[in-house]
Amino acid sequence: MSNLKEKEIRKILEDFRKRTDIICSILFTEDGFIIALDQAYTSEDSEYHQSLGALCAGIVSLAGNGVEIVYENKKIKQISVQAGHQLEQDGFHILIESVSNDVLLSIIFPISLNFGVILFELKQTISKLQKYFSAPEKDGILESLSA
Repeated sequence: MSNLKEKEIRKILEDFRKRTDIICSILFTEDGFIIALDQAYTSEDSEYHQSLGALCAGIVSLAGNGVEIVYENKKIKQISVQAGHQLEQDGFHILIESVSNDVLLSIIFPISLNFGVILFELKQTISKLQKYFSAPEKDGILESLSA
């Protein structure tokens, strides 16, 4: 990916974070390779970043396998994980959506944020990111909500 495209993608993720107050966003492949990452707190720890990518790829894999066990040939549209309770100060969501057939966007944000606003802004952000990647594939592990 060219330097210009990387900068544009990072800018899209940064703008999304600033509009919504999410903690971080991770653009990654299904196997956990991080394409771009934007976070509110700066960390140059590449091991931490790789762990985030692996965590997200693991969630996608487990969810996909679970759905196949329950309903064969059904696909996941969105993955949402909540840690903590609405009243807890440090509770958070992990939300994963498809950008293309093998590129995913994961966001981490406090439970206290308005989930509807986050979903609206996420849809807008994914729409902007899709011009850098191929269109979502209906048979992929995730289907984009914007399709």
